[in-house]
Amino acid sequence: MRTVAALLAVALLLGAVPVKAPAGKKIAIAINGERLALDPPPKLIKGSLLVPVRRIIEGLGLDFAVESGTVVTHVGANRVTLRAGQDGAREFGGVLYAPLRFFTDVLLAQATFDRKAGVVSIVAQFVGRSGNGIITGRKSVEQIGTVTAIDVDSDPPTITISHNASVRTTPIAANATILLEDVNANVTVSGELTDVRPGDYAHLFGPDLTSADRVVDQFGSRVGTVAAVAGGQLVLDDGHVIVPARNTRVSINGAAAAIDDVHAGDSVAVRYNIVTNEVREILAGRTVADTGAPSAIASVETDAVSPLRARAVLNVTLRGTAGGAAQFDVGPYVAGLAMSERQPGVYTGSYRIPDGANFADVPIIGHLRAGGVDYAKQAPDGISASSSPPGIDDVAPDDGAVVNSQHPAIYATFVSDAVAVNPSSIHIVVNGHDITASAVRTPRFVHYVPSEPYPDGRVRVSVRVADDAGNVTSRTWSFVIRSRQ
Repeated sequence: MRTVAALLAVALLLGAVPVKAPAGKKIAIAINGERLALDPPPKLIKGSLLVPVRRIIEGLGLDFAVESGTVVTHVGANRVTLRAGQDGAREFGGVLYAPLRFFTDVLLAQATFDRKAGVVSIVAQFVGRSGNGIITGRKSVEQIGTVTAIDVDSDPPTITISHNASVRTTPIAANATILLEDVNANVTVSGELTDVRPGDYAHLFGPDLTSADRVVDQFGSRVGTVAAVAGGQLVLDDGHVIVPARNTRVSINGAAAAIDDVHAGDSVAVRYNIVTNEVREILAGRTVADTGAPSAIASVETDAVSPLRARAVLNVTLRGTAGGAAQFDVGPYVAGLAMSERQPGVYTGSYRIPDGANFADVPIIGHLRAGGVDYAKQAPDGISASSSPPGIDDVAPDDGAVVNSQHPAIYATFVSDAVAVNPSSIHIVVNGHDITASAVRTPRFVHYVPSEPYPDGRVRVSVRVADDAGNVTSRTWSFVIRSRQ
């Protein structure tokens, strides 16, 4: 058995011919005719096309693991490995990229590049998605597939996943680790079984097929405001086009709705399957007009003064007619949260932000039933929350790079989801010296060029950043200056 020391190197099977990206287009990848949801996208480096390794591995339905810094997967009976620095593989912003030629060699696949359309097409006769989604290791079994159901009321609770024609329901151990991975933000956080949604792509790990003690739930997400609706599709304010499928769940302020009910100006959170790119859930929030005439609700207020993070508690107060029954909704996410009348006409309730929550400027809507009439009123300010730290997406110079400038441009770019990066939180240290005050800091990047030349040798950089909810992440990397060849 030959162990291939590089996987997924993506050189388009075009030999050494330089590749140029079509103007204004990102290069896409399709496997056996099915486009992958690649985020981060492929990169063109000095005419060579590189793709993110993990996205392609999992897009093929192959197993993925990292052992001592080495990516490991299995193709049939062969164990395939790859690490940065081998056979063209490189790391950018913590994401491993590689050229396509070795990958196609391993699978005996064919690849073509449509320059006009900007699409790399890979045709492989056998890939992981053609199997039953079960990968047997020496000490554990991994099951992969799309989540079709979660039963948290059974004892023990179960997750049902499908992979091709295979459908399996697996009990989840009481002490199981639940990890939620948002591929857009490139972050993974701990969560609860209730955070796993039908339509997500799950990896279940356990000693055998009868139980899972670790669940990795992967999904892609988009958060934004609807700019336009046409032909059953949504255009967000950032330009992304959302195309729902027949089974996409749509809700507005927590109530089931059709895609045509969504209007421009609505805030939306979109969740999609990272393997099929199918949109599975669209949660829309909309400002509501006061109901009831005259209204029995004087005001609805919250105690939030900034975005909230996971496990923070949001307190809501409704003032209105005494002796009624009150509830409140958190935009499209949670409806009918109970409120108690602590004193005549003053109703209070609370909501703990769950692990895995990410939403932006959703409305808080109070409801009061008094005298047999239902009333509703919206709090003046929306609520944002994030349980995921921002991702540090790209860095320069690259980790391990050799540069010939003694004034290297040092930067890092950030990716956030519902809650933006707080520029004042950005902290950058170079070779043990805090140079934050001299750096350019924005919600999207930090940039620094030393005014004095650095000597030849290794340069170590550390960046720490937080979003407006207080979620913190950091990254350390190094490069080498070699000005004299």
